[in-house]
Amino acid sequence: MIKENNQMYKIAIIDNETELFSILDEQKDVYKDYSWFHFKSINKLIDTEFEENFSLYVINDTIINHESFKINYLNNFKELIPRLFILSLDNRYRDRLLKNRLMTKILNKPFRLNFFVKIVNEILKSQDKKKLSYIKIGSYILKPSEKKIISKSKIKILLTDIELKILVKLGQHDGEYVKKEELSKKVWGIKNSDHTHTLQTHIYRLRKKLLSKFGDKLLIKSKIGKYSLKY
Repeated sequence: MIKENNQMYKIAIIDNETELFSILDEQKDVYKDYSWFHFKSINKLIDTEFEENFSLYVINDTIINHESFKINYLNNFKELIPRLFILSLDNRYRDRLLKNRLMTKILNKPFRLNFFVKIVNEILKSQDKKKLSYIKIGSYILKPSEKKIISKSKIKILLTDIELKILVKLGQHDGEYVKKEELSKKVWGIKNSDHTHTLQTHIYRLRKKLLSKFGDKLLIKSKIGKYSLKY
């Protein structure tokens, strides 16, 4: 799903303590572009992450230093969402957190709140630029510039121009149904009932492509006059 410009960034604060979250929550009228959510453990986040479209995970070392923490917990995070670790200088996991971890940043303790927000803003701006080059559809990556969609296991499908436009439009709606007229306008630039049959033909071919490579993991659903993606 592509973030709209008028939408707030949703940021997950994973922290065994509430001090940082409480300060940020008190300052929500100052930092109006952000909406903060607090989780006391990684497991609590994982239980709810599919309900919230987070832009960033902030992980305090109160979590990492906890006796129940295991490094492989981090593998449960959505791969394409950046992570900001707040660590003391002597944290024993520092090197392991940075090694082979995509989009990981470290903020050293102690720090000022304004500096923290500045780092968060830099990460999110960088992420927004990257999103111009891909669209995330569930666990799949749609790359418009390369006209292809790639699965988590690196299986890829090459797309025609029209198939690409169809997936871009459906991907923007994140599982919601899109009217045929809206899809036609995205593909051909105008609303035209003459394109309805042509659209159906392209969707039929695209369905076959997706099914042959991804099985039932990524499907185009339909009901009267509408289409959506299921993943």
